[in-house]
Amino acid sequence: MERMDYFIELYGGLPRGGPGDNASTRKAFEMMEHLPPEPKILDIGCGPGMQTIELLRLSGGTVVALDLLPQMISRVKQSADSEGFADRLEAVQADMNDMRFEPASFDVIWSEGAIYFLGFEKGLEKVKEFVKPGGYVAVSEAVWLEPDRPQEVADLWKEYPEIDTVERKLEVVSKLGYSIVNHFVLPASSWTELYYDPLAKRITEYENKWNGIPEAEDVLAEARNEISVFRKHSRCYSYAFFVMRK
Repeated sequence: MERMDYFIELYGGLPRGGPGDNASTRKAFEMMEHLPPEPKILDIGCGPGMQTIELLRLSGGTVVALDLLPQMISRVKQSADSEGFADRLEAVQADMNDMRFEPASFDVIWSEGAIYFLGFEKGLEKVKEFVKPGGYVAVSEAVWLEPDRPQEVADLWKEYPEIDTVERKLEVVSKLGYSIVNHFVLPASSWTELYYDPLAKRITEYENKWNGIPEAEDVLAEARNEISVFRKHSRCYSYAFFVMRK
C-alpha cells in the first residue's frame, strides 16, 4: 500500500469528510430564501455524504453528489438508499477539476470543506458557470479567526496558503461578482463531534495494526498532530460558511 492508501483507509470510515454538522448545513440552507420547490443541487466533494443526505431531506429536490473516490460514492449511495432518497440522488465519480455539466444547470452549488481542492477563488469562479442566474453557491472554507497565531498553527496550514480572514474571503466573493447573502463561523464542536473524536478512536485502533510501516505511521502522526493543534488553538482558526447568489 502507498501512503495515500493508508490515508484513505484511516479517514474514509469517518462519519464526515471534514469539519461540519447537520445543524450548520441546515443553517446555511435556510439562508437561501428564493429556491424553487424542488431545486437541483450539485454537492462537490461530497465525501461520505452526511451533508448530501441532509440536503436531500431539506430541499425535496435532487442532488448530484460528486467525489473522486469510489469508496465515497458507494457510501453516499448506501446512505441515500437507507434513508429512502435513492430516487433523488445522482452519484458521480469524477475529479472536481474536470467537471462537465451543462451551463446554468443547477439551482444550488454546495461544497462543505472541499472547495480548497480547487482553491477558494478558482473554485468559486469555476462553478459560477454551472449555477443558474439567481441561483446560490454555498461553501465552507478555512479561515483565520485571530491575527496572531503560534508557529505550530502556521505550520499546520502552510500547505493551504489561501486560508485567510473572513473579511478577505468576502472580498473575493464580491470580486467574482456574487451577491453575498450571509456567512457564519462553524463552532468548535463541528470539528470534534463527527470528525476529530471519531478520528482519534480510529488512530488508536490502527496503531498496532500499522506499527513498523513508515508510510502508515506518518499518516497516523500527522492525524495526531492535526487533532492536537486544534485542541490547543481552536480560537485561531475554523471553517466559515459563505452563502452567495449569482
